[in-house]
Amino acid sequence: MLQLGGSVALLLATGACAAGSQSGSSGRSADPAASTLRIAVSSYLSSWDQDFVGFDPTALMLYKNIFPYLVDYGVTEVSGSKILDTTNVMPTFAESFEPSADQKTWTLKLRKGVKFASGNEMTAADVKWSKDRAFAAKANVAGVYRTIGLTEPDQVRVVDDYTVEFAQAFPSALTPQIQAISLYVFDSVEAKKHATAADPWAQEWFAKNAPTGGYFNVTKATQGQEIVLEANKGYPGPEPAQTGTIRISVVPAAANQRLQLQNGDIDIALGVSRRDIADLKNVDGIKVISAASNDQVAIQMSVTTAPFNDVNVRKALAHAVPYEQIIANVYGGDARPTSSLVPLDMPGYDANGYPYKYDIEAARAALAAAGQTSINSELVFATDNDTQQQLAVLVQSEARKAGIELKLTPLDPATLAERRQQKNIPLQITSGQLWVNDVEYMLATSFVSGANLNYSNYTNPEIEQIYEQSHTTVDEAARRQLWTRVQQILAADVPWVIICQPNFNLPVREEVAGWVQPMDGLARLRYLTTSG
Repeated sequence: MLQLGGSVALLLATGACAAGSQSGSSGRSADPAASTLRIAVSSYLSSWDQDFVGFDPTALMLYKNIFPYLVDYGVTEVSGSKILDTTNVMPTFAESFEPSADQKTWTLKLRKGVKFASGNEMTAADVKWSKDRAFAAKANVAGVYRTIGLTEPDQVRVVDDYTVEFAQAFPSALTPQIQAISLYVFDSVEAKKHATAADPWAQEWFAKNAPTGGYFNVTKATQGQEIVLEANKGYPGPEPAQTGTIRISVVPAAANQRLQLQNGDIDIALGVSRRDIADLKNVDGIKVISAASNDQVAIQMSVTTAPFNDVNVRKALAHAVPYEQIIANVYGGDARPTSSLVPLDMPGYDANGYPYKYDIEAARAALAAAGQTSINSELVFATDNDTQQQLAVLVQSEARKAGIELKLTPLDPATLAERRQQKNIPLQITSGQLWVNDVEYMLATSFVSGANLNYSNYTNPEIEQIYEQSHTTVDEAARRQLWTRVQQILAADVPWVIICQPNFNLPVREEVAGWVQPMDGLARLRYLTTSG
């Protein structure tokens, strides 16, 4: 899961405009392709090496734009907003990506003549080297490839210079989406120049040097300050970058980011608080792009830690949370109520999946069923997150009425990560969205034994069995039946209090256009333009 994070960046709009094409006193180009777009983020990326980066929102967003991803989601329009279409995975740098009749073997054909910035042509050897490297890393890609039956390097086979086969152990409905987040390619000819016996995959070199060959190439990177992207004019596929230059600068303080957006020093602010965004809606020259998102806000309850190891205590808290009050007061009404732990826009969502409403009497009755009249616990949230703090205060106030006394515990990122690793948090507020819009992936990340985001320490034998069965179930109707049963089980076990799905909001200058809402939270910058 991932959130678009960010803080600000201070950006100096300098001359990325083509000579002779500037217009107006701003010095910005009338031609979007020759314009410069200025984006603020809250932090510099931790590494350029995607194979070894986990939770780094800035890095993951950049990777989507600077690595050549051979396939990606298409775009569709919903209620006047453009969003990434997770049901339509299309070739981009690739010419085609097609399954065999039994859907176990997928054949990738590369476009000819595609080149990295080094001048090396992208070939099947680069795909093979990149995936061999991913398996050796035993990290991001190797982990998700298991869900589609890819566990060994030998399953990725070079057929000829422009054709690669992926031979899965079983057919999987997840394959297009898993490859959409995994099928990025390194320049292997360049990489081998920097490999050593001790570092055969050039890990040290890639950590410090940006990849090339994506929709944009990195032309300047100043540690902790600024990254400059230039559109890759050699991109051969559909929907190329619409803006010639994107300058991304780092300003950690959200207040500074807001100020710079108001002053016209930046065009897009990726790290402004929800409260500031509400204020910016009334500022001249600024508009707020809003769209429904699959970002979920929840309270995960540790089912292995007293008192939440009793399902009736979990039900008591589920009835004590003031859902409507939170949406109104914390999110200003800018969030959607939900009735399942499966996100609202995910195929298989069942509105009967979470039968808990705010009802203090029902909460007291559930606590009594657990043999309790009162309980105590801590409620953990991120110390730098004002929204989570407001939410925690409201939950604390209402839970007290049911006999649930909560101690609010804000934790800094390092301590929070450490305690999650130790699995000793009884209650914690979480928020984020899934990279793959599918229940099987949701189970893999959050609701089966060993899942990385399973902070509830939740396991259920039938869920485990359904998860295993889902790997080889490709019929959509059959999968929907599995997901209905999953939601019935989760409704009975209540490992999470599911609070709402906040809408996505992005403050930009009025001249910015082309935003496509990313269902995986990773902005595709190639669609953006500015006429300022």
